[in-house]
Amino acid sequence: MREMSTRAREIALEPFKLALDLPKDVISLSVGEPGFETPEFVREAAKKAIDDLYTHYTPVTGYADLRKAIADKLRRDNSLTYDPEKEIVVTPGSAIGVYQAMLTLLDPGDQILITDPAWFHYDVLANLCGAEPVRSPVKFEGDIPSLDLEATERLVTKKTKAIILNNPMNPMGTSFSRDVLEEVGEFAERHNLWIISDEVYEKIVYPPNKHISPATLLGLKERTLTSNGMSKGYVLPGFRIGYLAGPSDILERVGALMGYMLVCASSISQRAALVALTDPRMEPFIKETLVQYTKRRKIVLDMLTGVRGISMHPPQGTFYAWIDIKGTGMPSMKFTKKLAEEQKVGVMPGPLFGKQGEGHIRISFAAPEDKLKVGLERFRDFIRDHTSNM
Repeated sequence: MREMSTRAREIALEPFKLALDLPKDVISLSVGEPGFETPEFVREAAKKAIDDLYTHYTPVTGYADLRKAIADKLRRDNSLTYDPEKEIVVTPGSAIGVYQAMLTLLDPGDQILITDPAWFHYDVLANLCGAEPVRSPVKFEGDIPSLDLEATERLVTKKTKAIILNNPMNPMGTSFSRDVLEEVGEFAERHNLWIISDEVYEKIVYPPNKHISPATLLGLKERTLTSNGMSKGYVLPGFRIGYLAGPSDILERVGALMGYMLVCASSISQRAALVALTDPRMEPFIKETLVQYTKRRKIVLDMLTGVRGISMHPPQGTFYAWIDIKGTGMPSMKFTKKLAEEQKVGVMPGPLFGKQGEGHIRISFAAPEDKLKVGLERFRDFIRDHTSNM
């Protein structure tokens, strides 16, 4: 192998193959992509942007009218007030926003608390910053999730600078309550930590659960960077538009990073995102997608609840189910591989998301209903085949 940096050698490509590059005969219940097409009026806006010659560089922090639309959205949906000129930066997808938040807040050697389990990008992004990811375990009381702050307290050092929350959460499908977020906020204040709040799944929350932005809680706005994007709730995954909102001194530095790293988010995508945020047709579209996800969630619960060898907490948000497979006696990676080989169904192995993921797998129920049902039938058959003699 040619010489290359240690960081490049240590970054795994496997998660993306499992999610996006399965053989054509495998039913994918692995990809974290909405199960719908981008609305036609948004696609038309993108085409019009090309014809209107929005094909040049944009301001580093994004078009002014898009930043204003984002500020309006945050005020309307999240009860948050931000200055679109100084406190919002448009990013090429929410993942880049999270990365730039880390680069702005963390020095090499600093530590960042990341839930266990969590979206596997977070560890990698922290390492790319030269920071150390420290995993904070998630626990349940019944079906109510929270962070194990007693255990996390023992992990905090002088180098701990931030905590990242993904709410609703990939991979577990959990939605933290106001009480839990207030406890995390008090913890952050006590240890003088920044909060990076990744809220990209905010539009996919199942009643009676409600989405709450940590920055709305007393005293937390000045220590919170809110990251969001257009990929999940608005169904613009390939457009790669996200945004960060937070204190002006921090966002000024994020803007500088944007200029040097990426120059700007796509001009065409920004025009499409503006329409997605301002066109009155988007709200009923989002509501209908939630109706469909709710139906697919019910299919998962109806088909898998009570199956011997597995268990799960009902998803509170996102389009993921986090399934405990310890009853099958198989480690997660072996389970995932055999499921794909024997039943032609793709899922994500839990250890990709953290040490607590061992003995679990994540399925996505974003797939169309007919495909989802076939995949779940095969999944159920696989479980029964491998637990019948136990």
